[in-house]
Amino acid sequence: MFDSPHTLVFLLWLIGGFVSGVSGIGGAMVAVPAAAVFIPMQELVPLACLLNVIMDGSIAAMHFRHCRWSALKPLLVGSVPGAFAGLYILTFVSSSILQGAVGALLIYYVYWQLTFKVEKTHPESWSRGSAAGFGASLLGTAISFDGPPIGAYGLYVGWQPRVFLGTLGVFFVIRATFTCVLQAGAGLITPAVIDYAIYGAPATLIGTLLSFPVTKHINQDLFRKVLMTVIALAGVVCLFRSFL
Repeated sequence: MFDSPHTLVFLLWLIGGFVSGVSGIGGAMVAVPAAAVFIPMQELVPLACLLNVIMDGSIAAMHFRHCRWSALKPLLVGSVPGAFAGLYILTFVSSSILQGAVGALLIYYVYWQLTFKVEKTHPESWSRGSAAGFGASLLGTAISFDGPPIGAYGLYVGWQPRVFLGTLGVFFVIRATFTCVLQAGAGLITPAVIDYAIYGAPATLIGTLLSFPVTKHINQDLFRKVLMTVIALAGVVCLFRSFL
């Protein structure tokens, strides 16, 4: 049945797909906080993980040939235990705490974007790569936000933009697919989640495709400032709602 929640899911992930395609910043950071107003976190996180596969798959397809395959190995090795740890958190932690964690991470993400500076690049390493993979998989499985740890690692080692997008895109698709399998095995992919995903999936794809022809015409600096403001406000709202 197509009603207000389904309409909102469609619109939110349409915007999320567009934002992800334009800026490279995960569209889930825009869609998830708003959807948390009317979808319980234990349903919303699996929904976001399903839709992230489509969103990240679209971006990975664009930059696939620039993927640094050697860097994927430590990221994926670290992501396996991270996924199990994140699944435990999602299964046993209350919805209010999860929503508070989303709010705190969003606010910290904005702070990190505004203050993080790379003084020099460093060589790729198994220890830091696997740690980044673990952190991304834990956060991605528990609250659907896997971007910050991998983004920080990509900046740390100095990947060029297309290498960055290609490597992260392929990693996110593999990680999110594995997470979806774990969540399905734990019974978290419920009929309600599938019902929402039917509307969110085409919206995500349409939003991502719409971003391609307009990306070069958008002022990226202004867009990122507006986006950071929206993400910060979403973080504050999530934190506030977690105490209700």
